[in-house]
Amino acid sequence: MDILVILIIAAAGWFWWTSAQSRETAVALARRACAQCQVQLLDETVTLSKIRLQRNARGSMQIARWYRFEFSTSGDNRRDGVVGTLGKKLLSMHLDIDHDELVH
Repeated sequence: MDILVILIIAAAGWFWWTSAQSRETAVALARRACAQCQVQLLDETVTLSKIRLQRNARGSMQIARWYRFEFSTSGDNRRDGVVGTLGKKLLSMHLDIDHDELVH
């Protein structure tokens, strides 16, 4: 019984650690995408919106996470973005941008 409790605590700790790393990766990816599109990442944060198991390129199961974030094209509007990660790697990125809105 004690071993089961230790395993559960270890699994929870591992999940928390990988979640924190994935979130940091998602923030960095969102920041980079916003900089490349010359828009402002709002609140410098992402919010977990979806999580599931998915196979990586080698066929191993990993946790895929999708995060939502907001950005602004002009400083007075809010647009939505989504970044997906598989482990520490970029899985997908989408910024809801109408290119006519971009201020250069």
